[in-house]
Amino acid sequence: MVLRWALYALHEVALQSVAPFGFLVNPWFVLQGRRILGRIMRATILLVLAFSLALPAADPSQPLFWSSSQQKDFDKLALSKLNADRHLGTERLLDSAFVAYRNGNGEAELHEKQADLLLIRSGEGTVLVGGKMIEGKPSAPDEVRGKSIEGGTRYPIAAGDVLYIPANTVHQFLVEPGKNFTAMVVKITPKP
Repeated sequence: MVLRWALYALHEVALQSVAPFGFLVNPWFVLQGRRILGRIMRATILLVLAFSLALPAADPSQPLFWSSSQQKDFDKLALSKLNADRHLGTERLLDSAFVAYRNGNGEAELHEKQADLLLIRSGEGTVLVGGKMIEGKPSAPDEVRGKSIEGGTRYPIAAGDVLYIPANTVHQFLVEPGKNFTAMVVKITPKP
């Protein structure tokens, strides 16, 4: 929008500079100038969009601090964004970290290139890790979701617990009726 305004202003200044010599301003040239400026604006906007989509997201390079009360606010925000069908509400902290609130079982999931580090903040539940995913289908690049897991190891979780789930490892969050938990999830790209 700023770019469009700047180009329009430049065009108007150019017209005003020759306006005293009205005989020099040909409406055909003015129309062609506007068409050319329109094409330049469209091309510039497309380039800006293309470069902004191509840039990878990154976490900040400066330290960030979240107080205990701010973290409680993140927990409330995650709860306020609860998707009842998925039993999940999230609040993004960074590109690589978010707060997750769960009040029911989740889908089986597998992240091919990223590990999960779970820091359980409140509540209780179980994380089923390993085994065989049932009815797994790609849900996003490098992500697979499925109905459930057959086999695997159950890890009971409660406030204060930490669980690391390696990349390319199937896992599923399980929560008994009437229970819930909140966790900070940190996505880690392992070294090859």
